[in-house]
Amino acid sequence: MKITVIILLALHGFIHFLGFLKAYEWMELKELPLQISRDAGMLWLLAGIGILVVTVGYAWQVHYWWYLGMALAIFSQVLIILYWGEAKFGTVPNVVLFCLSVLAGADVRFETQVMQEVNALFSQSTTIFEKSDSPPASSYPEPVQRWLERSGAWEAPIPGRVKVEQDFQLKLNPTQKDWYQGTAHQYFNPVQPGFVWSLDLQLYPLIQVKGRDKLLGGKGEMAIKLWSLIAMVNEKDNPRIDEGTLQRFLGEIVWFPAAAKCPYLSWEGIGENEARAILTFQDRSVSGVFTFDEVGRFVKFSTERYMGGEESATRKPWIIEAREYQKFEGVEVPTLCEATWMLADGPWKWAQIRILSVETNFGATL
Repeated sequence: MKITVIILLALHGFIHFLGFLKAYEWMELKELPLQISRDAGMLWLLAGIGILVVTVGYAWQVHYWWYLGMALAIFSQVLIILYWGEAKFGTVPNVVLFCLSVLAGADVRFETQVMQEVNALFSQSTTIFEKSDSPPASSYPEPVQRWLERSGAWEAPIPGRVKVEQDFQLKLNPTQKDWYQGTAHQYFNPVQPGFVWSLDLQLYPLIQVKGRDKLLGGKGEMAIKLWSLIAMVNEKDNPRIDEGTLQRFLGEIVWFPAAAKCPYLSWEGIGENEARAILTFQDRSVSGVFTFDEVGRFVKFSTERYMGGEESATRKPWIIEAREYQKFEGVEVPTLCEATWMLADGPWKWAQIRILSVETNFGATL
């Protein structure tokens, strides 16, 4: 699809050169009977060059190419209107160029907002707790001790910043058969529980969805936009969303397990391989059960989570299960996870998450 658009725009740019050649009578163009002055011919030349420059910028995803794209689409269309009889078919590529530019601009604004929220996330305290600040190992339930030792998190400091890159597969409803493909990046503040998660999801060749979930200051937000432009979901100032995002943070500490030692968490042993974690932050408490295997690997996290933010929403069992593992920066974490809602009609496995990288304590400039 992208190659088709590039070819269309390039041809559009070259066709503008015909107006220049016609004006200066450098080429006999019987198929182009319109009369163009030399001054107007220079405008056709500039428009052609500009459109080719924009085409290259689009092909290589040069920053802010879309500013010039919008300007050139309008400039070219003005010329076409002046010579409408013979040039009207150039309207189609101009509409394509203008729409592409608007969508690219919306993408940039969306990502800019995300990075502003990431900076706000890390403007809170990110002071790293050393191992000496943590309670002794004996104060944790046996399964948690095995997990911290096995993963290497017991010897590691609690990170102040975490960035996780992810490949996503999603199903948006329980009856969907095929997975939608997407990529995501997520920033965590393990010291003051919070995260910013941004998803780029391709539904169909021409249908792109951007998602952003956020937990900041104990408040959760969810936003989904079609083409980064049309709001499909915008949930905030909602106690159900606040609770759900805090539960999500609790389940996702498995990607930076040293956070299990943070003072806002308390642990209760349940059995030989299970422990309940209670997260208390900003006068709100949530909990979930972590399951480990005999050697201390994380296996499953389960909690009761609101399915949606509407008033009629009820809590449903929400489960994260680990399938594969890998070490990042010397700490073992699950790198393939599956998320499932347990519904009355049966389980709905709605997400498969592949962890591509985990980076901690990176620089302050984002």
